Amino acid sequence: MFLNASIYAQKKQELKLQWTVAAELPVAANETKALGVAGAVTGVHKHKLIVAGGANFPGAMPWLGGKKKYSDELYVYVKSGAGISLKQKAKLPFTIAYAASCTTAKGIVVAGGENENGISNKTVLLQLTNDASVFSIQNLPDLPFAITNASITTNGQNVYLAGGEMANGVSDRLLVLDLNNIAAGWKQLSTMPKQTSHPVLLTKEHIIYLIGGRKRNSNGISDLYNTVYAFDLLTNQWTEKKSLPYALSAGTGAVYKNQLLVFGGDKGETFHRTEELIAAINTATDETTKKKLTDEKTVLQSVHPGFSKEILSYDIINDSWDVIGNIPYATPVTTTAVTWNNCFFIPSGEIKAGVRSPFILSVKATTRK
Repeated sequence: MFLNASIYAQKKQELKLQWTVAAELPVAANETKALGVAGAVTGVHKHKLIVAGGANFPGAMPWLGGKKKYSDELYVYVKSGAGISLKQKAKLPFTIAYAASCTTAKGIVVAGGENENGISNKTVLLQLTNDASVFSIQNLPDLPFAITNASITTNGQNVYLAGGEMANGVSDRLLVLDLNNIAAGWKQLSTMPKQTSHPVLLTKEHIIYLIGGRKRNSNGISDLYNTVYAFDLLTNQWTEKKSLPYALSAGTGAVYKNQLLVFGGDKGETFHRTEELIAAINTATDETTKKKLTDEKTVLQSVHPGFSKEILSYDIINDSWDVIGNIPYATPVTTTAVTWNNCFFIPSGEIKAGVRSPFILSVKATTRK
């Protein structure tokens, strides 16, 4: 199914975003329909789009006892006319989800993540042959700690990993790996202004932007951030920028000229209420109260409204945010936007509690003076 929508922003230059459902993930093994995944490895190598791993709930929703399933499926897409088509299916030698992944000239760097065995400290380089018939996995240096739900970006030679969730808390470290000197391993470049997981992390020239995110706490109630920080790679200094119009986590983002685009995300209203109910259930002293709270949580998650459809644009020059339109489809979170064929592609992702999208969305940005 292919649908189109256009969104206009009344700015100095009019920004037009044209959205399309570019493809649908295939039906995975032992499934009857395409469910999609959250937290997939996503990137581009040899001019081909790779979507691999991820997690979903094929049996039942998690609040009904459903078990999260981690995937080892790997899909390769190629340009086909005005769209894209599935070129190859394969399997990773491991299951993986919620890793940080980014595209580099050498391949797709995949750092951390998790599967049924727990959180990982592994880093690998995923590469394709020219005809996409074979992929290879090269081990890169281990991270100094196991991490999941971190974010990663690159300036070409180096990859930068920010934040993420550890077994015992949330990271506040910005790490760097020089792809031309991998023997040096991961190094801590800086301490971040906040412990942060699920941020949008983007690079423009020598500046890394850390946008939003959240931090889980020992009481079970997370802090959600609307903060934006810029890290200057020339001075190794953080600067606070204009805040988001609201707290946002687990969204996707991309750089377009002198703008940073953020496509949706979780504002956290349902997320926070769910956390509050879980905390209350855990401290309830009688079964009647516990059942009442559990039933309320089940209803809340069952009617999850989905995530923010708003598209935000940050003007780098003027340090300002604008709401420039809405995503015309169910908004995917816990996925990664990648640049390919002059478009931004957003594969699969979570569209409401426990529910994934099987679709690969594409958005093409153009400006009119």
